[in-house]
Amino acid sequence: MVPDIVTLSVSDGAKETADLAAWLEEEDDLRGLVRREAGTVPEGALGGELQQLVVGLTSGGVATAVASVAVAWLRRRTGSVTVRVSGRDGTELEVSADQVRNMDADQLRAQVAQLVSVAWAGDTQREPGEGADGE
Repeated sequence: MVPDIVTLSVSDGAKETADLAAWLEEEDDLRGLVRREAGTVPEGALGGELQQLVVGLTSGGVATAVASVAVAWLRRRTGSVTVRVSGRDGTELEVSADQVRNMDADQLRAQVAQLVSVAWAGDTQREPGEGADGE
């Protein structure tokens, strides 16, 4: 089975990306599913900076957890930080702290649902727990 994945990248660099990773890793449903990926290593450097997060999606519930944590994290940012969520199929959606900061509960639910649709594209075609290959 090939698991679905979603990648998250943060506009404000490695420190903010690491902070989002910590938030994701604190969520029970996401423990062990979040991987931190470094960018290319500049010449003369010992390692690359944290560039993006990759989350293995084992179910639609995991996609919902990722989306919910990302939106909650953005709501607590003071600047104009942006998170880009990319699904395995190449679909992308950018959400900024400025967008979600003043949303009401219904708008937040709609934003989470939109992020889930990007992360868990095609969920109507398979059962929860099924990977992209249908197994």
